[in-house]
Amino acid sequence: PHPSYGNQLNEEGVPGVPGEGRAILRWQEKTTTLADGTSIRLGSPSVEFAELAYGRMDATVMTSPRVGPPVYGLGLLEAVPLSTLQKIAAEQSRYGVRGSFNQVWDEAQQKFVPGRFGWKANSPNLRQQIAEAFIGDLGVTTPLFPQTQCAETQSDCRNAAKAEHQPELSAERLVDIDFYTAHLAPPPRRNTADPAVRRGEQWFSEAGCAVCHIPKLKTAPHPRFPNRLPAQNIEPYTDLLLHDMGSGLSDGRPDFSASGSQWRTPPLWGIGLVPIVNGHSQYLHDGRARNLEEAIVWHDGEALAARTRYGELSLDQRRELLAFLQSL
Repeated sequence: PHPSYGNQLNEEGVPGVPGEGRAILRWQEKTTTLADGTSIRLGSPSVEFAELAYGRMDATVMTSPRVGPPVYGLGLLEAVPLSTLQKIAAEQSRYGVRGSFNQVWDEAQQKFVPGRFGWKANSPNLRQQIAEAFIGDLGVTTPLFPQTQCAETQSDCRNAAKAEHQPELSAERLVDIDFYTAHLAPPPRRNTADPAVRRGEQWFSEAGCAVCHIPKLKTAPHPRFPNRLPAQNIEPYTDLLLHDMGSGLSDGRPDFSASGSQWRTPPLWGIGLVPIVNGHSQYLHDGRARNLEEAIVWHDGEALAARTRYGELSLDQRRELLAFLQSL
């Protein structure tokens, strides 16, 4: 953590506590060309800081802009057995893909375990991810993270924290929010009988996208809620593993054992509803992709072969693959 700003820039504070500053995105653009001559403009953001309340940040500070990921289906993803993911990682080597686990700190168990939540799989389980969001995004303490994140220089923040009951969120409420979040169902697919969607699913598989965005997984009974979330077949389109996505997507910021260029394969279920639910069509960890095609073309590293095969599809085939994604 930064000595004055912690792990996350908080632009706003509670009454009586000033915000830490402002984050400004600057965009750089480049153009790439597919096999049929189609040109695609790609944009990537860099972060600058302004109105900093506790001094400047020097050039050595590692930063990474992030978009909040969807919160549905997380209980099902938590119930996928570790052995299943280990088997997937072993099988991927046949395709030149090297899925791996982030080794992250489990606050409750007080030891390192494989991570599976977050853009870099930096959270070990759903309950800890919720507690991390409370302390990082909202500044709310929980039994897992009972200490406020007020830096030594932030006297107003420290004084306000002393006046509050700690932890601010009780153990009972943390359990309730964990229960609620674990049971948010993923949205059902749409247009599955459309011939274009069905052909697009074929191109998706033939391009190699399904090596990491695995369509079907089987869960075990959920470790905390086995009666309500029994073993079942799910279609999340993820392997929950880390993959090196190349220098273009690297944020240069390691996270536990994940490097700057490694990212967890994000689940694709519900991705076709992003424009409706969010009111925009921006994708990837920092929202740089303005549509699904840009998101595909940004793939590199272990996904280079799949991206190349996508670029070799005809215009109609690419449209069908995108129609398939929009059906998820």
